[in-house]
Amino acid sequence: MKKNLYLVIAIAICTLTSYSQSIVTNHLKYGEFSVGYKVFHEYDYSRSFHSKYDYYGNPANNTIGRPMQISMWYPAEANNTLKKMQLKDYIGYSASEIDFSKNTLKDRLVAINNFIKTVDASKQDLITNLLNKKTYSVLNAEEMANDFPIIIYAPPMNTSATDNYIICEYLASKGYIVVSALAKGQYTALQDRTVATVHTQAEDLAFLLGFAKKTYTNNNIGVFGFSLGGLANIVFATKNKAIDATISLDGSVMSQGWLNTIKDSKLYNPEEFTSNLLLIGKNLSAPEQNPSIFYDRVKYADKALIRYNHNQHSYFSGLNLLYEMILDDTLTFKEKETNYAFYAEMTKYVGDFFDQYLKNKNTFKEFDKKLYKHNFVFKKGLRKPLDPKSIGKTIIDKGFDYTNKVINDILKHETQYLKKLDWRELLQASISLKNNERLDEAIETLLLSNKVFPNWFVTNHQLGKLYLEKENETLAEACFRTALKDNPRHFESLQALNDINKEVTDYHKTKIDNTVPYLGKYVVDKERYRNIYIENDKLYLSSNYWDEPVELWPYTTNTFLVESDNPRNNMQVLFQFDDDNNVKSLSIRGLNSGRINEPNLKKD
Repeated sequence: MKKNLYLVIAIAICTLTSYSQSIVTNHLKYGEFSVGYKVFHEYDYSRSFHSKYDYYGNPANNTIGRPMQISMWYPAEANNTLKKMQLKDYIGYSASEIDFSKNTLKDRLVAINNFIKTVDASKQDLITNLLNKKTYSVLNAEEMANDFPIIIYAPPMNTSATDNYIICEYLASKGYIVVSALAKGQYTALQDRTVATVHTQAEDLAFLLGFAKKTYTNNNIGVFGFSLGGLANIVFATKNKAIDATISLDGSVMSQGWLNTIKDSKLYNPEEFTSNLLLIGKNLSAPEQNPSIFYDRVKYADKALIRYNHNQHSYFSGLNLLYEMILDDTLTFKEKETNYAFYAEMTKYVGDFFDQYLKNKNTFKEFDKKLYKHNFVFKKGLRKPLDPKSIGKTIIDKGFDYTNKVINDILKHETQYLKKLDWRELLQASISLKNNERLDEAIETLLLSNKVFPNWFVTNHQLGKLYLEKENETLAEACFRTALKDNPRHFESLQALNDINKEVTDYHKTKIDNTVPYLGKYVVDKERYRNIYIENDKLYLSSNYWDEPVELWPYTTNTFLVESDNPRNNMQVLFQFDDDNNVKSLSIRGLNSGRINEPNLKKD
C-alpha cells in the first residue's frame, strides 16, 4: 500500500514539473538532422540606431550601425557526446541583443535571474525547473556541409529571436537554415504601433536574408512570423519576390487594429503579393474578430488559411505557451496537454508548408486526424502576370512564341493586360530582333504592338519597312497607308510609298469647309487657355503659355493637323462633341508619344 502511495506522489511531482517542451514534443516528430545553434553579432551600417552625438553635440562614442544579434539554427553533424542547450541558455543570450558588450557568462546569468524574478515568488521554482529543461539544439555544433534552404523568422513586437525556438529547431531538424533577430524599434529597443515600425522590422528581415546569403547559396527562401512579425514578414515578402513561401502565425495582418493602421499605407499590397501564403489564426467560431482581408485579396500565389478553435494569441509563441502552462493553475492537465497538442500540430503544418514550397514535396494538406479542432482552406493561385515593362526583354530572351503564349494565358484572367504594355518598348524590342536577324519575330512583335496601340503610325511605318525586307511589297504598302491614315503628314511613310512607286494623295485635298463652330476659347485650367481663330484666311491655334501660335489644317471634323515641321509642334488637335453635335472640347494628341491630353472645354 505504501509503495502505491509513493508511486502516486512521484507521478504527481513529475506531472507538476513537466508542463514543458517535453509535452509539446510528445506530439512532434523531429526531422532526420541534429540541430546546432549559433549567435552572431553584426551591424547593419546602412541604418543608424544609437545617436552619434549627445545632447550637447559631443561625440557619443556609439557604434555606427544598427545592432543585429542573429540567432541561427541549422542541421548539424550528429555527435551524441555534445551537451544539448538548456532553455535558460536562450534567455541568457537576450542580454546582448542590443549591447554586444554584454555577452559574458555573467551577463547571461543576470538576464536569466532577472527573468525568473518577473514571476511570482511562489512560482519561481516551477519556472527554474522549466528553464533547466534541455532543448533540441547543441550550441556551436559543427554544421553539415549541404545546400539547405533558408528560412527567416520574424518574432512578435519587442520580443527576442528565440520566442518560437521550438519551431525553429524543428525546421532545422528537417534540413533548413533558420535565422532570426530581436524585434526592436527603429532607434530604440522598444517598438511602437506605427507603420514605420512594421517597415523597420521588414528591413531587419532583409538584412537577415543578406547575412544568410553570404554563406548559403540555396535560392529557396521562406519566412514566417508571429503577431507583428506576421505582418512585417508579409511586407518583406511583398517587396522581395525571391521569397517562395510566407507563413503568418496569428499575424497582425489579421488584426483589425493593425489593419486599420496599415491598409492605407504603401506597405499594404495584397494584389502584388506573389509568395505562397499560409495564415494560421485563432477564433474559428468568430472569424470576424480576425478578418482575412489580405488573404482574400491575394490572387497570384497559392494560399491557405487555418483557423483554430481557441482565442489565445499567446499560444502561438512556444515560450509563452510553456510559461503559461506552468503558471496557470486554472487549467487541468488534460487542457494543458490539449494546448501542447495544438502547438505541435501547428508546427507540423509550418514544416509541411515549407517542405512543399521550398523542397517541392507534396506534403501540405489538411490532417486526417486533428489534434485540435480547426478548419483548413486552400486555394490555388493564378500565375502572376509578367511585368508589362518586361515583355520586350522577355521576347528577346525567350522568343516571341513563348512570350505570346504567356500573354494569351494572362489574358484569360487579366482581360485588360494588353493596355498595360508600352509600344515604345515593343518597338525597341523589334529593332533589336531585326538587328540580330530575327526578322519574323520582329514583325510579330510589331503586330502585337498594333494590338496594344492600334493603328499607331510609328508602329505601322516600322512594320512596312520590315515587310519590304521580306520583299512583301503588298503588305508594306498597306502598312505605310495605315500609318498615313493616322498621321497624314508623316514624311517617312510618304517617302516610302514614293520609293516603291505608289501613288500618294496630298492630304491638303481633304478638308472640312466650315470651321466656324470650332472657333473660340478652350479652357485648360484656371490660368491657362487655348484659342482657335482665323487670320488672313488661315486657321490658327494659340495659347497664353505658348511663344507663338501654330497653323492648323482642318483635315476632318474630328481632327485638325498642325502645319509645322518643328518637333516641338509635332501634334494633332482632336475634338469632342455633345449630343447635339456641337463642339464641346478639344484635346492635344502628341505625335511623339501618342498620348492624348485631358479635354479642354470650349467656353461659350
